[in-house]
Amino acid sequence: MSCWRRFTKSSIVLLLGHERRPRTIWWGLAAGYRICVSPRENLGYLFGVADIPLQRAIREYVSHGDTVYDIGANIGYVSLLLAKQVGSQGQVVAFEPVPQIFELLQRNVELNTLGNITTLSVAASNESGEAAIRVPVSSSMSSLVWHRNDPSAIELRIKTTAIDELIKAGDLPLPAFVKIDVEGAEGLVLEGMRNTIANRKPVLFLECSDIGRQTTWPLLRNLGYQCQLASTRKRVDTFDEYRHSDFLWLPRHNDGN
Repeated sequence: MSCWRRFTKSSIVLLLGHERRPRTIWWGLAAGYRICVSPRENLGYLFGVADIPLQRAIREYVSHGDTVYDIGANIGYVSLLLAKQVGSQGQVVAFEPVPQIFELLQRNVELNTLGNITTLSVAASNESGEAAIRVPVSSSMSSLVWHRNDPSAIELRIKTTAIDELIKAGDLPLPAFVKIDVEGAEGLVLEGMRNTIANRKPVLFLECSDIGRQTTWPLLRNLGYQCQLASTRKRVDTFDEYRHSDFLWLPRHNDGN
């Protein structure tokens, strides 16, 4: 970040204050909604400049009335983006397993009196049951697979669910779009929704780590998906190119080719 940008950010934070409280999102897809944040931590949310490639994908691939999943919802900024795009006739299903983060997610949904967001305090994974999640100092980086050697990380027992099982039981509608940001556990998520992906062919926006790439690349390629780098929309055709970043995975009938 340049000196000028740091100075500008510091000045805005000084003007707005550091405390976490409900604030209005001024620009971007979720403009007009309110979110409980500290400008020092999440100024990009208020200015609508966070997750620009994801906002572009939502505008392009999510339609009014769609059902969409926000897996790894954190405090709900992306859920608000999705809720605005699907409208009152659509549905957002937000998965967030860390209790203190889930409370903020629920608060941000309630702030906007949104009836089209369903929040689930559970981690999407490859099977239903329980698992250990490790919460580091930055709780947004909580992970089922990382931080094993971090003595500062707090280990919690949380509930897990396989999305295929929820859909088979009739507890979830099929999604048209799925965003996955789960700090290294994306392979587990996709293994638990393999049948859903095969049957519904949703567009997938995926943060993929060096751990998750080993599972996600062959799984999605075998299901007939084409990969693009989210930031540039450049096609990713080889495993060597598939490194830790955000990716857009499109079913081949929807990749523009």
